Amino acid sequence: MFLQPFPALRHLMALAFLAAVAGLLPGASTAGAEIAEGQAAPFRVLPEGTFMVWENLDTGEKVQGVVGRTHGLIVSWIWEGRSFSSFAHICMDCVAAGVPPDGGVLGQLFPLQVGKAVTFTRRLAGEAWRDRIEVLTTEQVTVPAGTFDTYVLLRVSEQVRGDWRAEQRTWYAPELGWVVKFEGYNNKGGGERWQAVNFD
Repeated sequence: MFLQPFPALRHLMALAFLAAVAGLLPGASTAGAEIAEGQAAPFRVLPEGTFMVWENLDTGEKVQGVVGRTHGLIVSWIWEGRSFSSFAHICMDCVAAGVPPDGGVLGQLFPLQVGKAVTFTRRLAGEAWRDRIEVLTTEQVTVPAGTFDTYVLLRVSEQVRGDWRAEQRTWYAPELGWVVKFEGYNNKGGGERWQAVNFD
């Protein structure tokens, strides 16, 4: 995938962003209220046991999973029979790099607010990456799961001893406490785009 140069981690990292909700859950609507300028969104999470479906926009592949337990700002889920976890649905490889339950530096992103940013270095398998995650703007987006008012986060990741670089955007719906859309690309030609289909 685009956030790690290791092919074995490609699928794991994509899963960090695979979740959304159906129209029956809070936040899914056909005309949600816009996020007010300057509004801050505290950390929130979907209920344990919530069923989810996501779609790859490039291949049409659909995948299913179930929301698991939350520990601090670290969330988990079961995906195709395997367990995964991420920092607040925003950064999965950050957990693999040892982010603590309070998020450490990443925890400063919450409550989310336009203009907030954190910079950090993560290390995994003898490699290091410099990352910056910034809350760019707010945007109302429509995906098969519904219409959501979201914060748009930009993550830029660069390998410390190498020329690998990636950018990803996530659309985080604060009323859900989950990402509803995700896309990212690296300078080696990798990339993926996903959207929420259903949460039940």
